[in-house]
Amino acid sequence: MPTDLYTKIYNFLLNAEEEDITAGSVIYQGIEDNPWISQNKLKSIIERAVAFVKNQYEQGSSRHTTLLEVLSEKPVEDMVPSSLSRIIWEKCDEFIINFAESNISVLSQKLLHNGKWKESDEELADVTSRILGSLNNSWNNPAFSSEFAKSQNEGTYVTNVIVPAIRATLKGLPLGRSSYVSSAERQSSASADRKDEGRTGRWPDIMFVMKHDGKKYELIYVESSCLSCTSQKEKDDEIKLWRETNNGMYWVHKSSGPDKGEFGIIRIQVARRIMRLNVLIRDVENVHRYYYLYEAEISVQ
Repeated sequence: MPTDLYTKIYNFLLNAEEEDITAGSVIYQGIEDNPWISQNKLKSIIERAVAFVKNQYEQGSSRHTTLLEVLSEKPVEDMVPSSLSRIIWEKCDEFIINFAESNISVLSQKLLHNGKWKESDEELADVTSRILGSLNNSWNNPAFSSEFAKSQNEGTYVTNVIVPAIRATLKGLPLGRSSYVSSAERQSSASADRKDEGRTGRWPDIMFVMKHDGKKYELIYVESSCLSCTSQKEKDDEIKLWRETNNGMYWVHKSSGPDKGEFGIIRIQVARRIMRLNVLIRDVENVHRYYYLYEAEISVQ
């Protein structure tokens, strides 16, 4: 077996493309057929094969230098510390001891539209600080510098800018573990409910989902473009959001029956740097009414 392994490694060093020859690729040749070979035996075989092959090349040549680098590269064992620092263990223990699970699962009072903030000034200040904190991260992210911003795809924009801002905004809601933000284009349950049996529902970019009395309700739908998009993409997202929010409203009234004229489902559309906020409400006549609430520019740089 060692003779066969030596021949295999020798042929690899002799015939492989130079850019493919590294310590890792050579070690892989050794353990591919025998994962249990001892480290010392494998090292000895590699050293003999390298020594023989490198003598066939002129000293100082590119191939000769590459073969020497195989032996000089540090093994994986030297790259991984043997133990974690004590302060890391202490931080983990501190987190477990101080972890406070939120048990609030329902609103403490019934909320109505009255043109006033539902949070105190202190709570609003905390929300603002969290949003600015997420903005600070995007400003320091090279992906959104003037050099690279326009080349970023939708996923990068959503993951690094939109989702953190939404999480920062919703973090203080008194819903405990009964709600979460879905940010992986999860299928809309409300949309699937309105489809024929066997057909799939829509896949919003982001949703805010709440569980109540054993059922899940999608309360916010978000569709986003990248920093540079076509007018057609913007129009398509607008239509998609209209359908998603209508499906969401249909599901809520079918399953729960909230007060008409009060309960609303939020729609957020991000087109380039502009974020538009709308709400859909079913009035007392069972008519779905779509209201424009606010529009803001996202300062990613």
